[in-house]
Amino acid sequence: MKISLKTKLMVLIFIFITVPLAILGTSSYLKTSNTIETTTNNDLKALVDETSKLVNEKINSMDRMVYMLSLNDNLAKIAAGDYTTRTDTFNYFKLLQSQNSSIVETLIVTDSTGKAVTSNIGETFNTDYSDRPYVQEALKGTKSMSKNVLHSKTSDKNIFGIAYPLKIKDKVVGTIMCVMPFDLITSVVTNIKVGNNGYVYMIDKEGLIISHPKAAKVLNDNIATNASSELKVLSNKMKAGEIGGGYYTYEGIRKYVRFASAGNWVVAMTANQSDLMAPVYAIRNNTIIIGLISLLVVMSLVFLFITKNVTSPIEKLEKLMYKAGNGDLTVICDIKTKDEIEALGCSFNEMIKNQSSIINNVRKGSQELTAASEEIAAATTDLSGSTEVITGNIQEVAASLETQGSLIVEVSEVLVQLSSLVQIAQNKAVTAKTNSEKTNLAAQTGRIKVEETAKAIANISSASNETEKILKVLDELSKKVNGITGTINGISQQTNLLALNAAIEAARAGEHGKGFSVVADEVRKLSEQTTLGSKEISVLVNEMAVQINYAVKSMGSSKIAVENGVRVAEETDKSFVRIIKAVDQISKDIIQIVDVTNDEVANSDKIVGLIDGMSTIIEASERNGQEVAASSEEQSSQLENIASSAEETSSMAMQLNLMVEKFII
Repeated sequence: MKISLKTKLMVLIFIFITVPLAILGTSSYLKTSNTIETTTNNDLKALVDETSKLVNEKINSMDRMVYMLSLNDNLAKIAAGDYTTRTDTFNYFKLLQSQNSSIVETLIVTDSTGKAVTSNIGETFNTDYSDRPYVQEALKGTKSMSKNVLHSKTSDKNIFGIAYPLKIKDKVVGTIMCVMPFDLITSVVTNIKVGNNGYVYMIDKEGLIISHPKAAKVLNDNIATNASSELKVLSNKMKAGEIGGGYYTYEGIRKYVRFASAGNWVVAMTANQSDLMAPVYAIRNNTIIIGLISLLVVMSLVFLFITKNVTSPIEKLEKLMYKAGNGDLTVICDIKTKDEIEALGCSFNEMIKNQSSIINNVRKGSQELTAASEEIAAATTDLSGSTEVITGNIQEVAASLETQGSLIVEVSEVLVQLSSLVQIAQNKAVTAKTNSEKTNLAAQTGRIKVEETAKAIANISSASNETEKILKVLDELSKKVNGITGTINGISQQTNLLALNAAIEAARAGEHGKGFSVVADEVRKLSEQTTLGSKEISVLVNEMAVQINYAVKSMGSSKIAVENGVRVAEETDKSFVRIIKAVDQISKDIIQIVDVTNDEVANSDKIVGLIDGMSTIIEASERNGQEVAASSEEQSSQLENIASSAEETSSMAMQLNLMVEKFII
């Protein structure tokens, strides 16, 4: 879609004007909003603080008065049951109440049970106040104030009370109470207005509304119940006795609240955000209206200026350019705006003048070009035939070089394979040399181990011979032990016979031979034990002789095996000697093979290098021939192109002549 210059300029100027106005208006609005919000918050804070101060002053005045009464001994005596001054007290209470009616409804003296004994209402006033929590606290010996708004027992009003203990010699005998109508407190806040819809209300520490412009909410609604999350946070701060403020939404209306403690309650001052921000909204609206009017006036002036000084001269110059574009080079621009557009018109006139001169020159040049192009076309036709003949000869030489190059490449590949095989053989020879050296080393090590084995077997053979001699000596000794055990058995048998004879002789001797009989009996028992021991020794010695015989036979077998091992070790040592000699000869042969393969690798590398050099030369020659052939073909093609271009140039020159004829100069 085409967009006119006028529209673009108007849009651009509109943006340049609107953006600063919007920024300025927004900045002014935000600063004014912050200033008014801060001022309003400070005003509300001061008003809340003042209201809280007034409420606290009423409560403190009442508290001071009750405190002074609690120091009166006559009141303590009445509470204790001494009514001699009750009439005077009644009259005094009436006078005191009339003088302080703004803070006192009822003054009451109770006994120690919480039952009234006199008041300003009646001398014998006897209402029971023992159910009041603040009276119960006072009877315990401390000052107390009702935390909640209570309903009066003597009137149909909401009240709150203060009680002090009455003491005689530090003993609590009753209380002095002061009851204030709560509307004397709420009168401080009910007449306060904040903006058009703002008001002041009071709540107790539980969040229960105790004062509100809407009477239906008093002692019925709790701000923490069914409240938004913002109001719940604020109500928690109120109940905690904090001083502060914040925004919240209540019944669909955005509000601001400021609160402070007043005794056991909280004074809260709330206002609609729309009321607080009304001056800001007015400034915003006025700024928008003034900005729109200013923008409309400025844009109208800009439109007129652009139309007269920009778009109209440009449209006039556009028409002149259209005529010039259609071939009329006699047009002249006469714009007089004394700015860049006038300079553009002058440049246009100069351009038309230069174009007229160029057209004259082109007309002459095109005629000369036509003649020259015809001569070039004839010359290139002859030259093209010659280049075709040269190209054919060069192509034949290139084909021959290509064939030689292929053969050289095949020879080079075969030599490379041969060189690779030679190198493989060299590597295998080097590996075989290394393996033979390792084999030689292993064989020498094996021969040393065999020699050590032969020495060990010889030592074993010597030890076996020595052991065989020792076993033979043990066999002889065992035979001697058998002879000794036979002698011991004979001696024990003789001893046994002697003991038997001694027993017989002792029996003949009678009483005198009893001691000898006992000795003979013991000798007989010892002889029997000796016989048994010698038999056991004989059995063990016989068994030992059998085992020694087995050992002697075994040693004979071991000796034969050891002798065989010595013989085998000697034969193995001779085999290792032969192996070492053979490995040494193989190592010498492998060294000669390595030397030969080294020479073969060097020669094959030289041959491959020469073949590669020859191949490179042939490839270069082939490449040069192909390049010459390609150059010849390219030259032929260029000659054809030149001839074609000459023909086209001649045609274009004729067309140029026709085109130039269109211009009026």
